[in-house]
This record gives sequence, C-alpha cells and structure tokens, in this order.
Amino acid sequence: MSETSVKRMDPLKIRKFDLNLLVVLDAVYTTGSVKNAATLLNTSSPSISQSLQKLKDYFGDPLFLRDGQKLRATTIAAKLHSKIKDSLESLVANIEDFEKDEYFNQLVIQCPIYLSIKIIPMISEFFESENINCEIVHRVSDNMVESFSDSLSLRQVDLVFGVNKNLGLATKSFSIGQEDLVFICRKNHPRLKAVFEEEDVDKETFCYIHTDELPAILTRQRVENKLLADRHFTLKSPSFISILSHVESSNSVAIVPRWLTQRFKDAFNIKVLSTDIPLPVVEIAMSYNKTNLNKKMNGRLFTYLSENFAGK
Repeated sequence: MSETSVKRMDPLKIRKFDLNLLVVLDAVYTTGSVKNAATLLNTSSPSISQSLQKLKDYFGDPLFLRDGQKLRATTIAAKLHSKIKDSLESLVANIEDFEKDEYFNQLVIQCPIYLSIKIIPMISEFFESENINCEIVHRVSDNMVESFSDSLSLRQVDLVFGVNKNLGLATKSFSIGQEDLVFICRKNHPRLKAVFEEEDVDKETFCYIHTDELPAILTRQRVENKLLADRHFTLKSPSFISILSHVESSNSVAIVPRWLTQRFKDAFNIKVLSTDIPLPVVEIAMSYNKTNLNKKMNGRLFTYLSENFAGK
C-alpha cells in the first residue's frame, strides 16, 4: 500500500478511527512484542492481537512482521509511527493530566439570583473545606425550563439549581432541601399590620414570580385557586429581588421564600405577615448532565449542600 493511498482515505472513515489503536501501534513498535506491549498497556495479549488486526485491516498493510522472537515494523508502520509519535505522546499526556484532575479550575452554575445568594457561599465553603482551588462562574437564569435544559444538554454549565427535577433524560437531579413560603408587604402598609387573613385577600393586590418551572406553577396555582383567583396582579417578574423592591414601594402583597425575607429584612422596607392560610413547601434541586466528568465532585457537593442547606 503506497503512502499516497493512505492520504486519500475517506475522511468519514478516518473520523471513525479508534485512536486507542495508535497507542497499541506505539507499544508494539517500541517493545517489538505482543506480550510486552500487553504488559506495558496493562491488558491481555489477545487484546493487543485484535487491535493489530484492526490496524492491518484499516491500513491494508501487515504493519509488523515476525523476525525470530521479535516483531519488526514494515515501511508503512515505520512511517506512520514517525508521523504520529510526538503528537500521540502529547495527546495521551494531556488526556492523562485532564483525567487525573479530580476537580477542574472552574465550576459554572446556573440559578436565579436569590438562590445564588444562598448557594454560592455554600459552594465556596465546600471548596474551602476540601482545599479546592476553583473559580465559580454564575450564570443568572430566567426561571425558564428550556434555558435550564439547553444549558445542561449543550454542556454550557456544570450545575443547575432550581425547583424543577425533570430537565430531560440526559440529566440527573437531587433535592438538596426545602423552603417555606410566607406573605410579605411593606412595613408601613396602610391596612396590613401583622396578620394576613383570608378576608384580606379581596382587598389587596399581588405580585408573583414569573417562571415556567412546573413545581412553581403548581404551587402558585394551588394558592391562586384557593385564594387569589381573579385577583389583580401588579407585577410578575423572574426576580425575587425585583419583587421585594416592588413590594416595599407599593401596597402589593407577595409570596416569597421565608429565607429571602430573613436575609433581606434590613435591606428592604418589608415585613412578614403571620397567617393561618396554608402555604406549600418548595423543594430546591441540583441538576447536572449525566455525562459530566466531575461526577465525584458533584456527589460530594450534593452531600454538603444537603447537609447545610436548611441551616443557611
């Protein structure tokens, strides 16, 4: 087989070529023996022989001929090895270095701003406790399922945090904790002092979080169907921070996570209203792509968040 014919191989065929076969080629070329190549690569002699057969079929050349106890490379094998040796060593070294890194130097997360205020410090604490030097990159979500799913399926982010645990077959999700919901209004509300009762519903206007995440929609529907049907809404926003800002400057009432009010009770002119009206509990989930290379870190981080979420 001529060198020219090698160059003219079908590009589609080359794309399907198993690069591991080149590692076998290098091992046999270097050791001159199937047995020694198997020892070098920590595999079996039959496995090396099978790989050599695939190489022979692919290149249409014996590649190695027996000379006594050793295998000697043909002209084609020698030229091929000369071509790929340096590049192969560099590629293998880079892959090995990549796989040896249990943690990479950047973690990209996607979640709403209000969750990032709670979760990012916890991730930072986890990295600190594990002595991991890693940059956290936060992508602000718009609370829309499609953006979450696309980000994970396209491997644009490592982790997604939200209320949805069903972001597609390619993803894995865990519940890391729960959040209670409360009614809030501004501190100097003209009608509401400390309590919000069912009889107050007809007198007030409301604002709510804008999302297409099914658990959030069902939560809102349960409340709306029971209390807020046909009510006047003054704001819908994907941001709880925007809702807090709206509430403190209007007479509207909102339903928000209790933790959020505790975190920002001194930053916004708001107050929590006690009530006998039952409000649902919302689960917070962490999701990642099943093909994520950092599964070990994700598992340990999930455990850490699960153990510490409620206390934050």
